[in-house]
Amino acid sequence: MSLLIESIKLQDGEFCNLFYHEQRMKRSLHMLCGVDDHLDLEAFLKNVQFPTTGLHKCRLVYDEKSREVEFIPYTPKSISTLRIVEHDRINYEFKYTNRKNIDRLFEMRNGADDILIVKRGLITDSSYCNIVFRKGNSWITPWSALLKGTQRQKLLERELIREEEITKDDVKHFDSFKLINALLEFDAPEIEIANIVF
Repeated sequence: MSLLIESIKLQDGEFCNLFYHEQRMKRSLHMLCGVDDHLDLEAFLKNVQFPTTGLHKCRLVYDEKSREVEFIPYTPKSISTLRIVEHDRINYEFKYTNRKNIDRLFEMRNGADDILIVKRGLITDSSYCNIVFRKGNSWITPWSALLKGTQRQKLLERELIREEEITKDDVKHFDSFKLINALLEFDAPEIEIANIVF
């Protein structure tokens, strides 16, 4: 099995959304390894030397036996265009270090900044982010996301976004979109829907 990974936002010495990361780690270890790990992620990270100023990605690579942590200064990538690519068999339910299938699709972006993956006619994710679409005052995320991200889950629970089935043909009916992940929160830039290239 490929190693698993969590990318956690560390802002000025504060780890963000640890509850959601911990829940995903426990679920992954249970589903993939048959292990019910009594993980206390906050206690584990507090025993690691970490930067106390600035924005960093805490990259935690793990399996049922090991945990490795590194901290990487983080600057968001500038994404303004997405190219739709289709792959009907892609699967990324668990957050693995091995991303070769997604990386192959990313190579098909053909001048766009990133990709928007369509699986069996349904919108899923970009290469590193979940997507949320705006229609009027409502924000909607595809229920068919490949990876149910921690930021996405938090926003769903707070009822700031909702899930719907979104097909490739539905995209043009939205006003704009945002890309979100553990390090890109809901204040991420809003991008015009015309910037999605078919």
